[in-house]
Amino acid sequence: MVAVSAVQQLVLLLALLPVVAAMTPQWRGLVNGSVIYIAFGVFGLFFVVCISKPNKPLFITSVVITTVCTWLLWACCYMSQMYPILYPLLTEAPHAPAHEAATEH
Repeated sequence: MVAVSAVQQLVLLLALLPVVAAMTPQWRGLVNGSVIYIAFGVFGLFFVVCISKPNKPLFITSVVITTVCTWLLWACCYMSQMYPILYPLLTEAPHAPAHEAATEH
């Protein structure tokens, strides 16, 4: 397995900045939300590693699975609103609302 240094990772992230800047606002929101979820996941891992002593592997696995599953749920909901498959059907309004028809007599 090839080890990637922190400098190489930083260079790769900096190379992706123009790509993110050129994205449409919908995709930029998805990327920003994903970065927030990654930050929460890293914070959760840091908290678990620093605080918990017994059952540390169990807690680490729980934090990772929780972060991935909640991000996946959020990403699916977000993307379903970006390009909806079903649109609302607009119909003509009735000629007279029910409350006006009742008061005409």
